[in-house]
Amino acid sequence: MNQEEKMNKLIKIELERAFKNKMLIISVAIGLIIVGFNIWNEIIPARKTLDKLLEMGKYSGIQLPGLYMKWMGVRPGSYVFLYYFIMPLLTALPYSISILMDVKKHYVNNIFTRIDKKKYYKAKLFAQFIVGGFVASFPLVISFVVTAMILPAFKPESVSSQFNFSKLSVFGDLFFKAPFAMAVIVFLFAFVGFGLINCIAYIFADLVNNRFMVALTPFMIYFFYYIVCSSIGRDGPMEYLTASKLRYSELKFMIIDMVMLIVLITVSYFVRSRRKDAI
Repeated sequence: MNQEEKMNKLIKIELERAFKNKMLIISVAIGLIIVGFNIWNEIIPARKTLDKLLEMGKYSGIQLPGLYMKWMGVRPGSYVFLYYFIMPLLTALPYSISILMDVKKHYVNNIFTRIDKKKYYKAKLFAQFIVGGFVASFPLVISFVVTAMILPAFKPESVSSQFNFSKLSVFGDLFFKAPFAMAVIVFLFAFVGFGLINCIAYIFADLVNNRFMVALTPFMIYFFYYIVCSSIGRDGPMEYLTASKLRYSELKFMIIDMVMLIVLITVSYFVRSRRKDAI
């Protein structure tokens, strides 16, 4: 078996370790519970309102409540805030302490005799990103699908004031022209954004010798940055990762934040890969 085949096998093993994990089930379940509360308290009442309007026939000139008006990806509210607030903690639960535990249990000693340590750390980083992205985006996909089963997919009208989009929104025009494409962007923002944020634990596994602190680092930094951004009057990751809230004035900050995070993750990978000790 050549190195590439070993690398592919290692990635498969790490993904299986991540996804065949009760903590991943718990993380996804918590996300789905938030989605469930949102559907019960927001979507079902909207369906009742829609039925009454249709029954009365008095809806001329107004935007009827539909999928693209009410689902979590485009509708601000307490459940959306809670979802995006705790997501770094949920994404970290299944896999963030994996590297640290592999070292403590001497699992890496066995791995490094069979494959280059660079490939091991690359596989760990890839798995951590995928797990974070999956935990963050999967409940949103379920929210969209279930909402689509309850509410019709009325095309949003730009003249209506009932949508969370304006000329200041980066995706405002796209939302009104192709709302399903906007939904895909919401999924991608959650997947990529929280996948990268989850990799903060990958950085700190090299710096903190405590598994609970390692698991908490993505949430702690995310929350601290939210406080800092709020105090200086600018949006932070909690706002722009929602996608629908991303404004042109904040676009440059999002790009800077993401580039800086990618650079830190990359530096951490190369530093760890070149060290003589395991971690």
